[in-house]
Amino acid sequence: MEFSENEVEPNGQDLIQQLVTLTGLPEDWAKQELDEVLNHYGQNSKNLTLDQLREVLIAYLEATQAELMADSLAATE
Repeated sequence: MEFSENEVEPNGQDLIQQLVTLTGLPEDWAKQELDEVLNHYGQNSKNLTLDQLREVLIAYLEATQAELMADSLAATE
């Protein structure tokens, strides 16, 4: 999501709501999960920027991938 010079970047709460809606998951669960992830990475949804959200989601996905790979390796041993 990119913004032109005339557009205002959504605030943190709006970003979270857009992401929750776009997941297609139950909204209460998705919001709670995102809040936990943000807290884990030292961010809060109130002052969150799009770049901060991207960074948090990348770190979350990388951690999830590493965990899944470790579980997969453990299962084959």
